[in-house]
Amino acid sequence: MKIGIDAGGTLTKVAYVDGDYRRFEKWKSTDVDTLIKMIDSQYPQDEVFLTGGKAEYMAEKLNRNHGVSIEFDATYRGLKTLMAEQGIALERFVYLNVGTGTSFHHASSKGQKRVGGSGVGGGTLLGLSKLLVGIDDYNKIIHLADTGNRDAIDLKVHHIYNGRPTPIPGDLTASNFGNVISGDIESLEPADKLQAVIGLVAETVTAIGINLAEGYDTKDIVFIGSTLFDNKVMQEIINRYAGLKGAKAHIIDNGEYSGALGAIL
Repeated sequence: MKIGIDAGGTLTKVAYVDGDYRRFEKWKSTDVDTLIKMIDSQYPQDEVFLTGGKAEYMAEKLNRNHGVSIEFDATYRGLKTLMAEQGIALERFVYLNVGTGTSFHHASSKGQKRVGGSGVGGGTLLGLSKLLVGIDDYNKIIHLADTGNRDAIDLKVHHIYNGRPTPIPGDLTASNFGNVISGDIESLEPADKLQAVIGLVAETVTAIGINLAEGYDTKDIVFIGSTLFDNKVMQEIINRYAGLKGAKAHIIDNGEYSGALGAIL
């Protein structure tokens, strides 16, 4: 068995690989010491490969030899493997790793290069959700948000034009949370607020991705990261927003495990 671990700021992703067998799991990064004890006790003979911000910490604590990969390189190796398995063949593209924050990369036949980053990501989603509605459980947030309506929170183009013809689609966001000032905030439900938070994160990272794609002469934007997992609201916003700009969004299944898988490769 080979075990790849991507120890991130919020979540630690683990890939177990043994020939054709593959299994993924997530741990809260605050439970990293528990994970270390579990690996040492249950997998004492197996090889462990590490990457991510907490990789050096885990390397010091684990009772065995291990390999530590540069995070960006490991993620790219894993991403290319997952893309190939899912039949996604792209010569040039940009990819966004939406984790605690968001890292932006350009990929070509020469490899990958990190070209920027944003503090807006999954940490933003969890933090604002906690502040606004007192919920910081990811699964609760995304499933509740799926029943919400952010139209009373976000200032949309149709709000500005007040029913008159608009030069761009009326449901595009003119200002995230910009309608709160003049709206009836007492009638807002937690689901509405959570959907608005996801909208803020999704539109921000996608807008940056679209601009990067244009700068690198490509229409293809690949999205990975735990913030996308089972997040229907975010995935729908990404696909629609990218499409309106003439770009193609590719959301990779199990993309959040790219780093853990790539650490092994």
